[in-house]
Amino acid sequence: MLRLSKEKRDKLILMAVGTIGLVIGLWFGVINTRKDQLVLSRTRLEKAEDKLDKAKRMVSMAAQAEAAMETATRKLKTVEDTMASGDLYPWALLLLEKARAGHEVKIIEVAKPGKGEVGLLAQFPYEAAMFTVRGTAFYHDFGKFLADFENRFPYFRAQNLSLTAAPEAAAGADGSAHAAEDREKLTFKMDVVALIKPNQ
Repeated sequence: MLRLSKEKRDKLILMAVGTIGLVIGLWFGVINTRKDQLVLSRTRLEKAEDKLDKAKRMVSMAAQAEAAMETATRKLKTVEDTMASGDLYPWALLLLEKARAGHEVKIIEVAKPGKGEVGLLAQFPYEAAMFTVRGTAFYHDFGKFLADFENRFPYFRAQNLSLTAAPEAAAGADGSAHAAEDREKLTFKMDVVALIKPNQ
């Protein structure tokens, strides 16, 4: 083996220690710092991708929300087309004639509609047309008429309903089968509340 002088051996040891220190310094100073920066960059990239995914979902939801808004607007327009509009009295007569069609119900009187508050919700954007209807019908005929009216016009409301037996004087005193049948009829009175189409 080669024998080195003390001075060369010390220089060699010093150089080895310096090289090891330099490698350790490079490891902790450059490589480890770069690894930390790489991990930090990866974390930032994942957060940015997550934000991008959320933004894409929001954009797709915005399109769905816009489509839902258009559908709701069309439905509202359809509903508003059935609302009271123009001169309310002829509208009420036409409405009751449509509702009465196919039913054995006789409408005797329709009061002239008046405007008023609906009273359902605060700041409700619609006014209401309220009118009273009087008529006669057999009990089961009136029940079918009322059920059909409420099903065909779900945005109208029948309230303050009263049913009374038809007065005997109206039935007649001749005792005929027709007069006996008329005694079984009921007289009804109800208030109808219908929403008024805006801008009328």
